[in-house]
Amino acid sequence: FPAKAQFLFQPAPYKIMHGGRGSSKSWDFVRALLAIGSTVKLFILCTREVQNSIDESVYKLIVDQISVMGLDDFYVPYNTEIVGKNGTRFVFAGLKNQSRKIKSYEAVDICAVFEANNIADPVWETLEPTIRRDPPFGPFGQGSEIWIEFNPELATDATYKRYVLDPPPGAVVVEMNYDDNPWFPEILKRQMERMREKDYDNYLTNLKP
Repeated sequence: FPAKAQFLFQPAPYKIMHGGRGSSKSWDFVRALLAIGSTVKLFILCTREVQNSIDESVYKLIVDQISVMGLDDFYVPYNTEIVGKNGTRFVFAGLKNQSRKIKSYEAVDICAVFEANNIADPVWETLEPTIRRDPPFGPFGQGSEIWIEFNPELATDATYKRYVLDPPPGAVVVEMNYDDNPWFPEILKRQMERMREKDYDNYLTNLKP
């Protein structure tokens, strides 16, 4: 794990990773969830703004990382969920179009929100009260956690204002960029240099620390 991602293995009610592309935020989330879920039984809800099918979720990324991490004998992928031998479950839903489904889930230990940059305040206000499990539950026995990762677009975006500019009590907020990722791929480096030459504004928005 990159040094900046180590905080994922410490308790906090909110864990926020934001920054440019190529910084390994999604990979760090998935790998940490798989590692923690292999040591303690957890109910993990993986979400994004809109999910119309399992193909629009991080399901495939998780399945790929299970193999990379050598956890094929521990986690079993099913059609719509992933289950560990200790009872850990990964389920998937869209925040905006499947709010009833999310409200029906009980005892969520970790809610991991991917690509959260465009999520509006009303959606967050619906989600937060749903993900509340008191100690001794949660990944570290201190209650449930909400993990959020996104690439900021505008300083006025609801997610950026809510979790970076004015984060809730106890939140850990970490900015991750490509230079924080020791495994930043060579092909992305070339693309980044080309973007800097051709479209500097886009480069500043998406990649530059």
